[in-house]
Amino acid sequence: MEQTPGLTRQILRDLTSIGRVPLSLLVLVLISALAVVYVTQQTRSVIALQDRLLIERERLDVEWRNQILEEHALSEHSRVEEMARRDQDMIRPDNNREIIVSQ
Repeated sequence: MEQTPGLTRQILRDLTSIGRVPLSLLVLVLISALAVVYVTQQTRSVIALQDRLLIERERLDVEWRNQILEEHALSEHSRVEEMARRDQDMIRPDNNREIIVSQ
């Protein structure tokens, strides 16, 4: 009496002989699905990083504008003149006391 091969062996034999193309396509589909998941995750990570960087840029832009306003306020002539009078006892010379130096 001849013994028939087991079902598992028969399936493996069919997959390696007849079903090479479908098995290869199945493996490629699985690899492609994993690649899609990986790329999607990477895209989400990059978008989250971009959002954080845009928020940081806006914060720095607001800070820069405030620094510019502060610089203009501190360099205003009337403020400088007032500080010179108050702190250094400086006065603006009148036309008679003004000396013009030429080269």
